[in-house]
Formats: sequence, structure tokens, C-alpha cells
Amino acid sequence: MAGALTAVQCVLPSMQAAGRGTIIFTGGGFALEPAADYASVSLGKAALRNLAFSLAHEMRGTAIHAGTVTICGMVKSGTHFDPNLIAETFVEFHKQPRDGFDTELMYR
Repeated sequence: MAGALTAVQCVLPSMQAAGRGTIIFTGGGFALEPAADYASVSLGKAALRNLAFSLAHEMRGTAIHAGTVTICGMVKSGTHFDPNLIAETFVEFHKQPRDGFDTELMYR
């Protein structure tokens, strides 16, 4: 979470100067449905999701798009959760029109 915040602080001034940009966090389903066996991951993903939503709110009305792609499953090649399939969702998020920015896209 601290790394994500630091990264945003590093890139945001350049994006603001350019008048455009996209910041995409990779979220996980544990942010939505925490599990006791994965408590530390659940907490981290919930915090990252909160950061994404907070940043998206702050960037609303600008040409900087911020949010999260939330992956609700275990990433594994050759399955529905293949990284190449998931990557398409990141591209979809990035290509959204300014008047239709979503804060979160779910990959289920």
C-alpha cells in the first residue's frame, strides 16, 4: 500500500503537467470478501482499493483516470484467470472515454 501511494506521488505531477494519464491498481477479491486465512492479504487489498477510490474521487473532472482492476480469482496460465486474458481488462480500463471513467472494473 505504501509503495502504491509513493508511486502515485512520483507520477502524478507529470500527469498533471501533461493534462492526462492513467493510474491502474491491481486489486483482489479479498478486498470485497475478506477471508480469515488470508487476513493480511485481505487488509492490504482493502487498503489499496480505498486508495484507488480516493484518488479517483480527487481526479474526477480531470483527464487523469485512476482506479482499480479487481481480480476475483487465482491468477493462473491456461485458465479463465490467465494473465493474458486479464491484461485485456487493463487495456479496456485505460481506453475508457473521459466522460465514462469507471473507478473499478471487476475481472470474475
